[in-house]
Amino acid sequence: MQAGTQANTWNRKALLCSFETSRTQILLPAMVLLLDIAFCSVGTAIVLLADNLLLKLLGTLVVTLAIVRLFLVGHDACHGSFFSSARLNAVCGRIAFLPSLTAFSLWEMGHNTAHHGFNNLKGRDQVWAPYSKAEFDALPGYRRALERLYRSGLGWGAYYLYEMWWKKLFFASKKEVGSSRRKYKLDSLLVTAFAAAWVGGVVYAAAATEQSVALLVTLAVIVPFLLWNGVIGFVVYLHHTNPGIAWFQNRQEWQRNRAYLTSTACVRFPWGMDRLMHNIMEHNAHHLNPGIPMFSLREAQQVLRDKFPELCDYRITRRTYMDVVQRCKLYDFANHQWLDFDGKVTARVTLANAAA
Repeated sequence: MQAGTQANTWNRKALLCSFETSRTQILLPAMVLLLDIAFCSVGTAIVLLADNLLLKLLGTLVVTLAIVRLFLVGHDACHGSFFSSARLNAVCGRIAFLPSLTAFSLWEMGHNTAHHGFNNLKGRDQVWAPYSKAEFDALPGYRRALERLYRSGLGWGAYYLYEMWWKKLFFASKKEVGSSRRKYKLDSLLVTAFAAAWVGGVVYAAAATEQSVALLVTLAVIVPFLLWNGVIGFVVYLHHTNPGIAWFQNRQEWQRNRAYLTSTACVRFPWGMDRLMHNIMEHNAHHLNPGIPMFSLREAQQVLRDKFPELCDYRITRRTYMDVVQRCKLYDFANHQWLDFDGKVTARVTLANAAA
């Protein structure tokens, strides 16, 4: 990544600040939130009421997509960029996070503070942070096996479910998140209450319609939640893992290279599927300025694309994805090289070396 070549011609705060203005809207974000809640409700109704199993499975997919979209609404609200009102963001963000069973304050701490404050800085950013060869070799056997699963190309759901949600986003321990606060417990209790009500409602519907409780709970709750973990794990993997993206251990080097811009990717999906995810794949713009609402990210990303055409910006295909998976297993932080699990160099990263 070579975005540092224009380091003296732009300012991070000023470059995309004009795109923050749309967050003063009230009607549009309110409509988006209500539409996604309705979307989730319709999907659930299909699962509960349809006679045909294929229709029920379609309802499961609708619920999954709604959970993804609602989570991204909560994500924007957590950044303070969905509504202009901090209170509305706090209330609506918590509501939007409920179907993904995400504790709002824990996400805020881990995502806004650790990830956005220090993306791709090993030791501070813990999301898909690669091991060095020495670190990997020192892991116990079961953990090496897990890492191979996570980076197999199909392990993103297992990664997010265990390493992120279970450890850091639901009754997270002080060991995992560095502190223990009352709001973390309250938000986790809120999520637990919602989960109990969600399952209870499905059980009641099964009894009322004389259907299998196990089938309806599986299709309306368990499968959508597991699929959601797979989707978000996959998306976050793509955001910060690529043969052309650097990871850092040295903070000064990380600052010089403007990792918030150069160590993230904009990824296009086939058939415009990325548009269904509230523009979160426009990720360079989002990291440069998290205050930009989802409604303006596409235009903001185009500004960056025009100014820094060398940023990691690509359309995903089976070939491009497998190239990432096969080459990005471990990382040599001293020489900025991606390695396979045997320590063989698979990609050399060109640093930006931008002045901070």
